[in-house]
Amino acid sequence: MARSQEVVDDAIDLLDNRRLFFSGPDRTLLGIEPIAHHLVDSEEDIAQALAAGGGIGFVAFPFQRQEPIRLAVPARTLSLEETPDHRRLLASVPTPSAKSGEPGAFALRPSEPPEQWCGSVADAARAVRRGELRKAVLARRIQMECDTDIEPSVVLRRLAHSFPSAYLFSAFGLVGASPELLLAKRGRMVESRALAGTIRRGGDAESDRRLASWLQESGKNQEEHRVLREAVLDALTPSTTWIKANERPETLKLANVQHLMTRVRAELKADHPPFLRLAATLHPTPAVCGWPRDKAYEVIERLEGWDRGLYGGALGWVDAEGNGCLCVTIRCAEIHGKNATMYVGNGIVADSDPKEELAETRAKLGAILPALIAP
Repeated sequence: MARSQEVVDDAIDLLDNRRLFFSGPDRTLLGIEPIAHHLVDSEEDIAQALAAGGGIGFVAFPFQRQEPIRLAVPARTLSLEETPDHRRLLASVPTPSAKSGEPGAFALRPSEPPEQWCGSVADAARAVRRGELRKAVLARRIQMECDTDIEPSVVLRRLAHSFPSAYLFSAFGLVGASPELLLAKRGRMVESRALAGTIRRGGDAESDRRLASWLQESGKNQEEHRVLREAVLDALTPSTTWIKANERPETLKLANVQHLMTRVRAELKADHPPFLRLAATLHPTPAVCGWPRDKAYEVIERLEGWDRGLYGGALGWVDAEGNGCLCVTIRCAEIHGKNATMYVGNGIVADSDPKEELAETRAKLGAILPALIAP
């Protein structure tokens, strides 16, 4: 059954800084405190934590693969669908304490000047042209300071209404609306939704159509997407009995941008790896890191020089039966009291133009910034 906006809104009403939230196309989860937090390195650690808790855990992969997975197991997790009794279920949750008002003033500051970031883009494109790698993803940080605390529930509600098809989350200090599915598993069926290649939306139907057509014919964007598609298929195929993906990417239209997208579906072998181990073979995808992965990590560390934390990682849920859903942590902000850090990133290939890439990051910023500052 498709996700209901009413269910999402009702659950967000009960969200505060201590509770956890994740919502995909067919399921909305609200985790209620007390919550046990773990850093885990093995499936055994995860299984033990889930068995000791409520059987469902919220999970996050940091961008850096060598860092441990974060697992939060609430004492109670409500799994909500559009049913007549969803409000009865939510009525059992205590109402959160009063929230602070809307920000009256704010200041924005990029972590590096735009000119410096454009120089890094040019550097990365030269590395691709030299044959050192096929793609690198460079990110920008924009920091915001407000005159009052930023409420995750307020931000999330705005995101939910602006991006009704997105994966919505508020967990581990991160709030966002991601259009990209890393991996979802139910039984032996798995699904991934790969996004790479971006153009802004047009101001009217005709300009929107022209931009979408340009995106489909853009050699730069097609190459960026091809790298991702190949990586996802190569990672999943050894564990599957069959795998299907559309041959030509479709265009995904969001409120602020359009993406090239490939849908991947597969059936796992009977002796398939556990869900999180399989997800780890995909993470981080070329959409948020680059390819080959190790070389992309080197370029990112040299040109960015800061820790991405959970940005560019993955976030979602896993249960005791080995099912789960993880989205890629993009279009998000890290919120701490009166401060927020927004993240946007672009894939850089041989013919990337620094000024065009900068404009694309500003278009992507249009997903999260209005949700933080809208009056």
